[in-house]
Amino acid sequence: MTADPAIPPTAARIGRWIVPGIPAGWAWLAGFGIQKQNAPVPSNVCLKEDELLAGNQLALYIRAQVTLMKRTFQDPMIAGPAPLEFPGATEAALLMLKHQPMNQVTVFQVQHYVRSGRWIGIATLTTVEPELLRIRPDFDQFMRQLRIEPPSG
Repeated sequence: MTADPAIPPTAARIGRWIVPGIPAGWAWLAGFGIQKQNAPVPSNVCLKEDELLAGNQLALYIRAQVTLMKRTFQDPMIAGPAPLEFPGATEAALLMLKHQPMNQVTVFQVQHYVRSGRWIGIATLTTVEPELLRIRPDFDQFMRQLRIEPPSG
C-alpha cells in the first residue's frame, strides 16, 4: 500500500480521522479535535468514531442519534440529515442541532456523519448561535482538509 501524497506524514490523528492542518486561530486538542482560541465563547470541533452495529446504512445510525438528541435536550430543533460528499467515504450526511442548555444560551451544533464500511466518523462543530456565522468558514475549511484513513486490508 502506498502512502497518500495528499496526507503529510506528520498529520495529527484521532482514530481513523487524519487532520493535515487546522485553521488559523484554532488549537489542536489531542484525542478531541480543535478549539477556537481567544474567542469570547469557546467553540470547538470534536472528532469521534463509532461502528455500525446492524445494517449498512448511515440513515439508520443517524435516526438513532436523533432519537437520543430528542431525549437529551429540551425542545431541540433538528435540521437534516442532508446528503454530503466526503473523500473516501461510502456515504456522508449533515445534521444541524439547535438547543438551549440550562443557562439559556442557544447552542448550535453542525454534525458531519461519515461512513466507510462499518466505521462511522462524526465531526461536530459546537458553538453559540451568535458565533456560528463568524466561525463557520473555519469549520468548512477544516472539513475540506480532513481525511479518513482507508480501511486496512
